[in-house]
Amino acid sequence: MANAAADPSFYIVVATGARCIGFFCYGVVMWSMEIMGRGFKQILRESPCYFHIFSKYAAYKLLHKKSPLYGSADIINVCNLHCTHCYWWLNRKENEELTVEQWKQIIEDKFKKQHVFIITLVGGEPTMRPDVVELFIKEFPKRVCLVTNGTKPLKKYDDIYFYWISIDGTQQVHDKIRGTGSYSATRKNVVDYIQENGSKAYKDIWITMTINSQNYHTVRNVIEEWRKYSNKIGFQFHTPFAKGDPLWMPFGQERTAVIDEIISLKETYGDYIINPVKQLEIMKRNWGGTGTMPVDCPTWAILSVDHMGREKRPCCIGSAESDSMKPICEDCGLGCYSVLIGYGFKG
Repeated sequence: MANAAADPSFYIVVATGARCIGFFCYGVVMWSMEIMGRGFKQILRESPCYFHIFSKYAAYKLLHKKSPLYGSADIINVCNLHCTHCYWWLNRKENEELTVEQWKQIIEDKFKKQHVFIITLVGGEPTMRPDVVELFIKEFPKRVCLVTNGTKPLKKYDDIYFYWISIDGTQQVHDKIRGTGSYSATRKNVVDYIQENGSKAYKDIWITMTINSQNYHTVRNVIEEWRKYSNKIGFQFHTPFAKGDPLWMPFGQERTAVIDEIISLKETYGDYIINPVKQLEIMKRNWGGTGTMPVDCPTWAILSVDHMGREKRPCCIGSAESDSMKPICEDCGLGCYSVLIGYGFKG
């Protein structure tokens, strides 16, 4: 499965967390035009979405009412890779998958009913269900992030927000984690996508890197190798499901040094690195919870469903099955929740 990093769509609602609500609304609109390429007409069409974001933010800040801001859907139960660090394989069970019509019902009953703004599609490998991808993009134009390992050709969708391409280091390290030949396949597909779809096609490509004990030393290399092929890059840390996971980077001097390097690189690469400094600082320590129990983590902010449309617990990498393995919250490195913590959202 592709690993979703600190999704930049998760930053939009919290970007003005310490400011007054008026500035918040202004910030959302400016973000939309600058980052997502929205014009005035599209913003006008989406005005109900902004109203709901504003209402949810105000309700949380003023009344401590918690309502999901974003959505995440595992649209497929199959993947073409078997990555060594992937949580998805730990809890995978042989289940049938939903039809397009069933997914349409899930969209209506869950995501639209809860007025979520951005939807991230994951799997498995979601590009293997182009019919479902097309449905979500149709229902949420310019509001769908598609997480993929990139080993299959990337289809051009006019109304996609962006592709999240999972990269786990230099070619040698990436292939060690994802399988021989996976790096070159992903690179070819990204380059082909850019060459075939015009000078601005690179804006559809965002890189996500999940840092672990095998690839932490390649952060700078990944930035340098992928800068000219992508619009943004985001970082998060591997989250273990069992103590003693050799891929986990313990809190301490080595992990802190990696984070400090990313913060330093932001001075050179600017907003190409989408992680805010506040979030990066938080990832130097335990921010998620105790054991497998989330405490301060705002898991409520992301409505996550599995490939059968069932809500996942306790978070987007959890499971709808009560007997499944759970992520260790006190060792969590997920970007999508830590960024919310950084802006004052709590569990």
